[in-house]
Amino acid sequence: MNSDKMMGFSAPGDQKVPISVRDWNALRLALWRSRVGWEIAAREAADIVDRCAHTEGCPGRDDETMPCPSNRYENHVIVQEGCPDREQRMSALVVLNAARMFAPIDARKAASDPYMAPSREYFSEVIADLAAAQAELDVLRAALSAAGIAAPPSPNPSPELPVRVSPHLAVAQYERTLEENRIAEQAEQAEQPQETAQ
Repeated sequence: MNSDKMMGFSAPGDQKVPISVRDWNALRLALWRSRVGWEIAAREAADIVDRCAHTEGCPGRDDETMPCPSNRYENHVIVQEGCPDREQRMSALVVLNAARMFAPIDARKAASDPYMAPSREYFSEVIADLAAAQAELDVLRAALSAAGIAAPPSPNPSPELPVRVSPHLAVAQYERTLEENRIAEQAEQAEQPQETAQ
């Protein structure tokens, strides 16, 4: 047993985990987006709660912690009507309280962070993950077809939208263009001495 841990000088929660700057900035951005999304949800839910109609003397008109009264029946006949928007108010309060509970306390937008292009290793890892995911989808589609279940069709891009070139194809086209330009320059340089000699 570690004596420092027993005496309270060190705790497992004090350990630090190394993380890349790219991942750290992505976490900060995701945290800020989560806070903005919860703020939008809370604002819209509060507006819905304020717009809900109440009956006379409803305790939930001025206090959101109080429930609205429901319809009261006697012998299957309504003797007292409840708030018409009671169910809608309850659903909006669920969203509002969830936004207040789970929204990040402090999340600032990292607007001044410089852009850092991904490294070759990181880019290759992402492409490999995408290829592995596509292979898993093909295996699942084959299993569904073998079981006689119609697999959902693959999403096809709309003909009205521009076709996005894959990263591998874009890099190959760029390298081919560079090679063609280099060959053209070499041909021009080879022709220049001949023209000078003539």
